Amino acid sequence: MSDDMHFGDVEEAQPEQNLRPDRNRHFAVVAYGQPTASDLPIFVDLDVLLDMEAHAASDKTVELGGVMLGGHYEDTDGKAFVVISDSLRAEHYESTKGSFKFTHDTWEKISRQRDEFPADMQMAGWYHTHPDWGVFLSGMDMFICDNFFNKPLDVAYVIDPCRLDRAFFMWTGKPKERIRRTGGFFVTASRFRQAELEQVVQALEGKQAMPSYTPGSAGSPNIYVQSPPPPPKPAWEGMAMMGMLALQFCLLSLIAWKLLGSSDADSATIAKLQLEKELAVKAEAEQLAGQAQRDLLVMDRVLHEVKGTEHGLVENYRDETIKRKDAEIALRNSHEVQEKRMKEFEASLELLKKNNLDQAAEMEVWKAKTEKLDRERDKLAVDLKARDAQVAVLEKQLNPEQETASSSIFAWPPTRRTWWYLGGGAIVLAVFGAAGYWFRTQSPPATDESLAANDGAHPQLRTAADGGSPPPKVNRDESETPR
Repeated sequence: MSDDMHFGDVEEAQPEQNLRPDRNRHFAVVAYGQPTASDLPIFVDLDVLLDMEAHAASDKTVELGGVMLGGHYEDTDGKAFVVISDSLRAEHYESTKGSFKFTHDTWEKISRQRDEFPADMQMAGWYHTHPDWGVFLSGMDMFICDNFFNKPLDVAYVIDPCRLDRAFFMWTGKPKERIRRTGGFFVTASRFRQAELEQVVQALEGKQAMPSYTPGSAGSPNIYVQSPPPPPKPAWEGMAMMGMLALQFCLLSLIAWKLLGSSDADSATIAKLQLEKELAVKAEAEQLAGQAQRDLLVMDRVLHEVKGTEHGLVENYRDETIKRKDAEIALRNSHEVQEKRMKEFEASLELLKKNNLDQAAEMEVWKAKTEKLDRERDKLAVDLKARDAQVAVLEKQLNPEQETASSSIFAWPPTRRTWWYLGGGAIVLAVFGAAGYWFRTQSPPATDESLAANDGAHPQLRTAADGGSPPPKVNRDESETPR
């Protein structure tokens, strides 16, 4: 490594005071997007912007990148702003469809090229492309920002040449949202190129076709160097890479759903597109996992030789960062779960209260209906008794003889008549029994003369008690005359 390799001042310098381009009569300034008052004002030279756009469109199969040169300044009101005056394309880099890495040779070449510019043109940020991935900063992008472009006014520029989207990212100084996307930025040029400037900005916003642009130098050809074989991966490396890939896949799925949700494509086409994205991400998983350790070694060497840090600082920093982020995610998820449960409990409580009120109201309604029915039943009972009395009176008036007939025994109930019949029968039997007994006791006793007189007529009436012999037995077979 050469001794003239630099990555910015070790000690942070205060921004110099300068006149903002939009207050300088020499410049024409047109806003891209919608910059807000809370955004860091970023002024990009028109030719620099076109060169970065041309670089992004030169190869949409892999990620490309470079650094931006310019300065960090303050206006007369003490408000900071950034000016991007030039850019340097990265060479000797390593990139895939979903990743871009600076190598040691890349930084060495950029350092030599930057020494050829004036001293006031320092590294103000870096740019790279996300072909068909959307505009955001991945975990590796944040690592580069944290270690190489971590000054408060350093910026990052991301271009998606497939979806024609682009944006700057700025530091916020807040712990929860350390870096965020700006609402827009400003494009500057000489006041004599006002019409061209407006045309280019409108083309970038999709309002008209982009004019042709041929940079003065297309840059040196990209040279890919053979890297040494990676050392053995730690056990957590695969899990970390798979987690990062899963997060990127979720973002891609969300972006695809956003873009395809309003189209006329059917669900099969969407599912096929998502499957292709998933297969592409999985295919790069092993390659990304193998490159991760190599990147750590390169960055560790760069920091050691440039800033004199100890070996292993990058890996330790990453471990601590991963632990801290995991703890933050776990805490945030726990808080979100608690909030979700609390909301569900409150909703259930409100629903229960509402159901109780509805049931109470329904009970009151049914109670009122029951009381009304009871009153109507009592009224009907009273009316029925009154009508029965009226019917009885009318029957007496219509059938006066019915009252006399009802007093006879035949008008009695069957049970009463039965008992009367049984009682009458018993009385009759008693009377006849008494009469028989009386007549028997009143007949004269039998005398010997009467008995003798009856002997001839009835010899069979004589018994052994009277001193006679019993009548002889007659043989029926002998006495009967044969027929």
